Amino acid sequence: MKAVILKLLQNMFQLKAQVISDAYGGGRFGKGVYYRLVYGREQDDKKWEILLVFEDKILINTVGKLMGFKSDKLDIMLMNAVRYTACQFVRRVMDHYPSIKYYEMVEENLLTYEQFHEVFEKKKPQVSLLFDTDEGYFSYCVIAPHLLEDGVGTSLDAANAMSEIEKYLTEKEKNRKSKILIVDDSITIRQGIKRLLAEDYEVTEVASGVAAIRAIALDRPDLVLLDYEMPVCDGSHVLEMLRSEKDFADIPVIFLTSRDDQESVKKVLALKANGYLLKYLKPMDIKKRIDDFLKKE
Repeated sequence: MKAVILKLLQNMFQLKAQVISDAYGGGRFGKGVYYRLVYGREQDDKKWEILLVFEDKILINTVGKLMGFKSDKLDIMLMNAVRYTACQFVRRVMDHYPSIKYYEMVEENLLTYEQFHEVFEKKKPQVSLLFDTDEGYFSYCVIAPHLLEDGVGTSLDAANAMSEIEKYLTEKEKNRKSKILIVDDSITIRQGIKRLLAEDYEVTEVASGVAAIRAIALDRPDLVLLDYEMPVCDGSHVLEMLRSEKDFADIPVIFLTSRDDQESVKKVLALKANGYLLKYLKPMDIKKRIDDFLKKE
């Protein structure tokens, strides 16, 4: 589903996006629109409930631009177009899944954040994805409890509970990849390092210090690769903010830098990062240093 949504965001809205979290917890982000769609069919009482969360600015800068919308606030005409577009988007996602492609929409609601949070907490979505796009955040959540009834998960009882829990935890740990966040204002650097690491790690990348703080708050990484020199909020500011927050103070941070003169190195080390990497190193040398660091951690 992640791959389908990423492709549709690109094709329908020309939005470059990445998954920030595949365990979005329903938290508020920015000014948002909360939209609920329910799908069902006559043959049975199974329902698919889709919760979509958009930052206002995504809607203004995608659907709004297509409409020639000039305001920075949502209005009735734009919201009606958003409804139509959101339905089309969800339908295209569903078309990729034969078991649900013939379900029809039976209900739709615009929710306040409080209503959205109540539904989210009460029904606990089986899918809750959070995406970072060029224009802001977007979440796609699916509530379909019958997925478990249909045998997606093993039913637990007194006889099998302990063995199934052990099996589940073993599999979970075996499949877990360390999370690495790359923070650099150069898209070339970000994508180059991401390609280098993506096979062995779960890699996220952002283009600014401010975006880094938001990404870390939403989904804590095991390592941050942080550009030392960035406009507005540079690497030293980001590190200072992390170290001042109790929840983030122990996240390992390695600076990315293109300077190796003695004065620059001294300045970097004085900030109490966990190390630094020179951007001009050979790719396999960068990969080896990161591998070695995470093994040691």
